[in-house]
Order: sequence, then C-alpha cells, then structure tokens
Amino acid sequence: MSFKEIAGNQQVKQILRLSLKKGRLPNSLLLAGPAGCGKLKTALTVAKALNCLEMTDDSCDRCDSCLRLDRGNHPNVRLVTRQKNREQIVKEQIEEVNYLAGLRPWNQGRTVFIIDEADRLNETVANSLLKTLEEPHSFVYFILITEDLQLILPTIRSRCQMLRFNPLSQEDIEKALKEKGLPEDRAALMASAADGNLEAIQDLSWDEFLAGRNRAWLTFRQLLEACEPEDFLNLVASRTRKDSLFGFQEILKFFSVFFRDLLVVYKNKSEYLLNQDLKEELGKIAKLITEAGAVEGVRTVEDYLRRLKKNPNLSIMSNEIVIFFRELRHV
Repeated sequence: MSFKEIAGNQQVKQILRLSLKKGRLPNSLLLAGPAGCGKLKTALTVAKALNCLEMTDDSCDRCDSCLRLDRGNHPNVRLVTRQKNREQIVKEQIEEVNYLAGLRPWNQGRTVFIIDEADRLNETVANSLLKTLEEPHSFVYFILITEDLQLILPTIRSRCQMLRFNPLSQEDIEKALKEKGLPEDRAALMASAADGNLEAIQDLSWDEFLAGRNRAWLTFRQLLEACEPEDFLNLVASRTRKDSLFGFQEILKFFSVFFRDLLVVYKNKSEYLLNQDLKEELGKIAKLITEAGAVEGVRTVEDYLRRLKKNPNLSIMSNEIVIFFRELRHV
C-alpha cells in the first residue's frame, strides 16, 4: 500500500509526502476523521515510508522493509489496539511502548508506534504516555488515530500535529471499487450506500451486498405499506446493542438510496436509477408517497444517521422511524 493507492483526502497525503521528503515529519501525529476514510492505511504508509530502503516520501512496496511491514512483522513498527474483550487500551500496553521507544531501531530505520482508537486511552494511561510524547528520540514517531477528537485528552492533543480527514466522497469510493474490477453500475450502487466509509464495503462480495440491500428494501416496503411498529423493533430485539447499531446504520444507508431513487422516478429519469432491478417496485412505491415526502425522507434519514454516531436509544429511534413512515404516507 502506497499513498497513491489510498482513496481520497488528497491534501492530507500531499502534506505528509512533502514533510517526509523534506525530513520534517513531526514526531507525533494525530489523525482524526470518520470511520472508513483511510486513517489507518495512511498511518501504515507513513510507517513504511519512514523505513523504506528506496524512497523517502512514499513506500516502494518492494524492498525488504516494505515487504516486512506488509507481512505484519516489521521490527520497527508497532500497531497498538484494544485487546480482545477490553473497552480500553490498558496500562501494560503503553508501558511496553514507553520501554520500546528507548531502544534503537532495526537497520538504522525509524521506530513507529501507531495507536488506533487513541480515544480509548483513559486519563491515567494517557498520562503515562505523555513524557515519551514530549521528549521522543529523533528516530521515534507516534501516530495516534481517532474518530472522535473530543475524547482525546487536551494534554495529548497539544503534543501532536493534527491532520483532519474528511469522509470519502461517493466518487472516490466508486473509483476505488472500479479499480478493484467491479462493474460501473455495481460500483455506483455500493458507493451510494457507503456513507463515506470505503472500509465498510470494500471487502463485501456483490452477493453479500445485494442480500443486505434486499433485506433493507423489504423493510422499507413494509414500513410504507403500513406495517406494525413491532416489525421494525424486531430488528433490535434479536441483536446485541453493537449489532443493532450496525444494523440500523446499514438499513438507514439503504433507505437514503431508496428515497433518492424515488426522486428519480418522480422526474421520470429511470436511466439514472441506482437500483435498476427495482425499477418496477419503485414505481409502485412512488404512488404511496409524494415527491415532497421523498425529499423529507432523504433529509430525515440523513439526520438519523448523524444521530446514530451519538449513542442514541435504539428502541426510541425505532419507534420514531415507524411513526415517520406512517406520517409519510399522508404527506
């Protein structure tokens, strides 16, 4: 993986490449941005570039150092993540980081610590990292990654150079999927349902994606065809909270696409439908609500997707969604 293979966020990549080329990369970086926008891939590429035997501003992906990192066994690069079944990064993990940061790197390279979900450092653990962040050896680099900047302690933020990542555009995601060999129509549909998160869909097969789309379409139809509230609430009842949250996100992303396709139907521009195979069914659904209702549907679903990022009560939201769809039929 090199910078040119990472989708989107061109400005961030340009800043990093220029800093690497001039030898002015800060020893502590904080990469902040939404899920699936390439933060971890970028961090790993920076680590590769710092240790690459052939290039200075990118990874060559062919030297011994780059290949070692690809295999996950590079002696100079440590990826620190939450341990299984732990809610936080624990003190022992950071104590190991502090110790290793004092050792000379392999092959005259640079030692790089990538701390994923850095917002999972509680105050005590974060404070144990502070001294190392404040006075790192010249050959030691820290790259902290977070989706929620507000959860990073101010003392940590102040010691890092921050780079903000934007969600990937639909065009960026579609391009990345087509480069993997996906046909244009399929890439367009998958990108439209990705909500800026390439990582959430890039490893899905078309059949897996289509199965999820079909489940969402069935639910969408039921809600518009006067289903009872418990039909949607069952989506929550049969899952753990984590799975329910993921299920809500996935279904609502598809709902947004369905409403947008309905707007295409109202304009009689069926050639622009993302869900071409649902053309006939979309025509039937379009008779149940007005164009203004579909516009409101897009706006409301986008609002629900934003709310899902703030730890909402899923049962209350389920009820709200059912009520919204019931009222939509009377708009």
